[in-house]
Amino acid sequence: MTYQFQAGKLQPLFVNVKPCVQKPACRHWQLLRRGLSYCADRVYFSGEVFFMSKKSKKKLQHLEIKNVQQAAESKQSKPTATIPIDHKMTHVNESLSDRNAWLFSGFFLLISFVLYANTFQHDFVLDDHGIIPFNEYVTAPVSVENTKALFTTPLRYGDGSNVDNSLYRPFVKLFFNLQWNFFDGNPHHFHKMNVLLYGLLCMLIFWVLYDLFDKRWMLPFFITLLFTVHPIHTEVVANIKSQDEIITMLGIVGSLRAIQLYLTSSKVWHWIWGIMVFAIALFSKESAVLGIGLIALLIYFQTNSFSLKKTSFLLAPFLLAAIVFVMIRSAVLSEFPANNPLSYMDNVLVKVGDDTVERFATAVMLAGYYLYTFLVPYSLSCDYSYPTHQPVGLQHWGFFLSFALLLFGLFVAITALRKKEKVAFGLLWFFITFSLISNIFFLIGTSFGERLLFTPSLGLCIALVILLARLFQREGGQSLVDKIKKSPVLWLLILFVSLLYSVKTIDRNQAWETDYKLFSTDVATHPNAVHLLSYLGNHFSNDVQVEKVTKSMRSLGFNEQQIADSIQRNMNLSIDYFQRLLKMDPNLTSRNSTQLGLAYVYTNQVDSALKYLKKAYDIDSSNPTYCGNLGVAYFNKQQYAEAMPLYFKAHQADTANVNHMNNIGLIYASTQRADSAIFWFTKAHNQDRRNTKSLELLVKIYNAIGDTENAAYYSAQLNNLR
Repeated sequence: MTYQFQAGKLQPLFVNVKPCVQKPACRHWQLLRRGLSYCADRVYFSGEVFFMSKKSKKKLQHLEIKNVQQAAESKQSKPTATIPIDHKMTHVNESLSDRNAWLFSGFFLLISFVLYANTFQHDFVLDDHGIIPFNEYVTAPVSVENTKALFTTPLRYGDGSNVDNSLYRPFVKLFFNLQWNFFDGNPHHFHKMNVLLYGLLCMLIFWVLYDLFDKRWMLPFFITLLFTVHPIHTEVVANIKSQDEIITMLGIVGSLRAIQLYLTSSKVWHWIWGIMVFAIALFSKESAVLGIGLIALLIYFQTNSFSLKKTSFLLAPFLLAAIVFVMIRSAVLSEFPANNPLSYMDNVLVKVGDDTVERFATAVMLAGYYLYTFLVPYSLSCDYSYPTHQPVGLQHWGFFLSFALLLFGLFVAITALRKKEKVAFGLLWFFITFSLISNIFFLIGTSFGERLLFTPSLGLCIALVILLARLFQREGGQSLVDKIKKSPVLWLLILFVSLLYSVKTIDRNQAWETDYKLFSTDVATHPNAVHLLSYLGNHFSNDVQVEKVTKSMRSLGFNEQQIADSIQRNMNLSIDYFQRLLKMDPNLTSRNSTQLGLAYVYTNQVDSALKYLKKAYDIDSSNPTYCGNLGVAYFNKQQYAEAMPLYFKAHQADTANVNHMNNIGLIYASTQRADSAIFWFTKAHNQDRRNTKSLELLVKIYNAIGDTENAAYYSAQLNNLR
């Protein structure tokens, strides 16, 4: 930092400097003032910030105040020049006061809440269910034992299926556990937390860019504005599960800010807290390991003379943290079964098999589609599964155009890197963070996802704004009004695009309100996406939805026949979506098979129900849900001898499930064994006293045997619940 005397104290100030005239080859600088000349023993600069040794500062503090006053008089009477940074003239009047800088950053927190306020009343949707409300570790009370379990299990472990053991993100899972207990499981507060974290991230991005651009505020403001309002981020902010994306980027950008502050002040504390937030990013999402490359990139741009030795020293603890994380992750996941092989329904690149040329061409084409979606975020979707995208070859125009754009971007980045032009920072940010999701180097769990572009999009925002500035920005102007007058086209263009993006963001948020609204909205734009068809089929036929419809209609005064008719219509919709899915994928998963079978059960198409429920059971005969559902089909055909062992098998595998107990009781009731039926219905009721099905069955069985007293007792309890 550069200094002058004010009121007898050494104060930060931009000062005039020139190479030391005594030694032309010397790397030191001479501080010029009228009547004051001092050659510091170590002074160097980065951006607009200058550094000097403590020895130099101490000597400056003992200078005569008289000389300083004379220097001030000289400054008023004689104009001076500043050092050019990055081959451009640095205008001191473009930097903001501390107060205004905080106001600018606070603006992005405010606009985040304005854009995403319509998500505050949203429910859990999509992947939220398995990771938060249906996960026994997330919903458990906060404790040392539970925290240990969170850090020794995969992300999705505890949702009942335990089929995905590929992700290790314990910190975000712990954070969900804390929020669940603090917010009493209310999804509305989870959404508010998402927006708060997003707003803080946008604030931090502005501060990092403000320093990176030599405290010239206009371009950092434009870049952060585009990032904040961009509609492609709606999946991350409106979907609670994607807190992992926000926290990871917060950790990465936070570590960059810590490095900036360390380089400015040399205070070790900044280096330490930077390592800490980087560790949080690592344990929130695996892709945070790429932050090491981003930190090295920032150091290169923020220092005048890049030192490999110094950079390696600064990066060493970050690299060590990444290595430790990878080792822990590997040790934890090795204790769990490997995932099933990746399907082309999830990632279309699997469809090409070992054809590396076609795989490369398809991956590059999809990279181009990411760029297109970034520029034109119109037809957004929570899912882009097969056959939304199809494999392509080298002759396809999509590959050719995408390859040309990526190659040109890489060329510009490398060329501009040597000159430390900021466009290189943006482009390399994109290439570094995009590398893991590109499917070019290795396959990931999906071929395309909007949430995956969350961190890379910042690099694209940087590059896009710099490109527009080179075309339309005119230097000059001090106030905001003067800057708008100097570059009206640039301001109008950025603000117009930001307005369009803001409108789209607010509109897109509404689709994330509920599962049905999200799936039905997106299937309209991607009508054949197999996962969307599966989501809708499962949505209409799952027990949770049936129970929700029943409670809702009862509260509105509908009778039981009207409720049954409504459920029947939902089941027909489920069958319709599954039939559309079958045309895309004849090999249904076990879950889809059992849900389709249940839909047929509800519509009294027993033979079709048996066909699909047996298929699910054959895939996984140990699954208690599949056992119980197949038992339901046999029960509806009055094949009680086949149903009973399946019910008992389901109960033994999941002793807390009241549905299995009720099903066993139903068989006893149907075979005129009332005492055994009452035993199982009562057992189910004691297990879950809010389960209305158990009470309904108890009322019926007691009425059937003429025990009106007990029937009235349980009927009263049933009415209280309704």
